[in-house]
Order: sequence, then C-alpha cells, then structure tokens
Amino acid sequence: MDFKKVLTAFLIVFISLDIFLGAQWLRQYPFHDGRTTEEQIIDEMHDDGITYNSLSKKRTTGSYVAGKSGRNVLASERAQLDHDWQTTLVGDTLRVTMPKPVKLNAHGRNNVSALNVFVKKNNQVINGKKYKLSTKLSKMAQADSKSTNKLYVYVQKIAKEQRPFITRRAQITFEVTPTHELKGYEQRYISHTQYLRDDVQLISEEQALISLYQYNDLPNNSHVTIAHMGYQELTTVDKDIIFVPVWQFFIQNNGQKATTVTVNAINGAIMK
Repeated sequence: MDFKKVLTAFLIVFISLDIFLGAQWLRQYPFHDGRTTEEQIIDEMHDDGITYNSLSKKRTTGSYVAGKSGRNVLASERAQLDHDWQTTLVGDTLRVTMPKPVKLNAHGRNNVSALNVFVKKNNQVINGKKYKLSTKLSKMAQADSKSTNKLYVYVQKIAKEQRPFITRRAQITFEVTPTHELKGYEQRYISHTQYLRDDVQLISEEQALISLYQYNDLPNNSHVTIAHMGYQELTTVDKDIIFVPVWQFFIQNNGQKATTVTVNAINGAIMK
C-alpha cells in the first residue's frame, strides 16, 4: 500500500471533519451575530416559553424618597368625614363604613367616573386629591380577591412626580358591589415626603425583566400580564420610611396563582 496515498486520504478526511465540526460550532456559538447581550437574553427567554407584552427600553431618572406613616394625619382629620359614617383606625389603616351605601351610578356615571369625583371631596376622603386610580393595581387586587365585589385601588401621588407610590402604605381600596353600591373603604397615607439625593438613571422595563430572568425569578412558560413602575418601601430608619423606585411585574405560571415580583429600578436587585 502506498503510504503517501494513505496519508493524503487521512488528511483529507481529517480536514473535512474539522471543517464540518467547525461549521457546526459556529452555527451554535457564533463569534458575533449582530445581537446585543439584551437581545440574546430575550431570545433565551422566548426559547423558555416566557411571554409578555411589549417591553420599553426607555430609561428615566429617579431617587430615594423618605416619608412617614400618615396615621396621625388620618387620626386628626377623620372628623371632617361625613358624620353618619363610622371610622376605625387600626394601626395606620383608616376603615370607613357607610351605614347607608353610596349609589355610584345615581347620576348615570360608571364606577370609575363616580369614584374619581367621590375621592376629591374633603368630607368623603382625607386628602383625596392626592390619590389617583391605578388600573393595574386594581386588576392585581381583583385577581387576589375571592369576592364578587369590584375592587378599585387608588394610589397616592408624590408632588412633582409622574410615578406614584405603589405600596399598600399609600393606597385607598374601594369595594363596590355588583349593584354599584359603595359600603366603605380603607385608606393609608404617607406624610412628610422628601427626596434624599439627586436623581440617578433607572433601569428600563426590559432590563428589569432580564434581571428577573437572570436571578431565576421568572419561571419557564410563564406570562407577564402586568408591568408598572412606582415607589415601593425599601426599609425603615427610625420613624422614616425609605422608598425606592421599582419595576413591579404580575406573573402567571401554568395556571397557578399569579405572583407579584419587584425589581429595584436603581440597582436591578430583586426585592423579596
């Protein structure tokens, strides 16, 4: 047998195998496919069956905010409410009960229109003009409720700030019957709000969802139904409550009970 022919044949087979394996490797692990790191992770999420609505890449600014429990405000001002109503202060929550329910559709309004008017009257809600309806938190509250009544969550706004508090410490929850009757509500309030430092750049909605995925807090085959930004409680220092801007996601997973997960919008950390 000609040794040179054997060697030539061996080299041809060896080189062909190298080319084939190299092509396969490059197909799976390309040196550069034009995608950003974020785009590659988003593609991985798609492969894992994770779905969501459109994600914003816009980055805004924000800062830490300090405030105090508004219990004293609620306690001192509840006397201004309708004298026929019953009020109870439990912790920092004011519970208002109406012996005679308020008919929200009395003037042809729907529930939301009627509540938007109701909340602004001083004899009906304390500092009600500082709150606005959150349709997303209302949907989340409704999903967690077993009641046939409709829940409407109003969140406290921060002066000169586009994003509101989304913590329960600064909310009003109205519960309306199927016959459009309001029998009462619960209110919590934050007072003496102030910014603690200059604004910094916050992560985008897309970056926040990527953080959840990288920290394994986004299960395979899950669906992100709601996403929004606001201020959430971070910690308490003496009597001051420290709030941080966050991204909050409402996630459904394989028919299980939906969960709420929160991402610190300043550093991308998952808030437990």
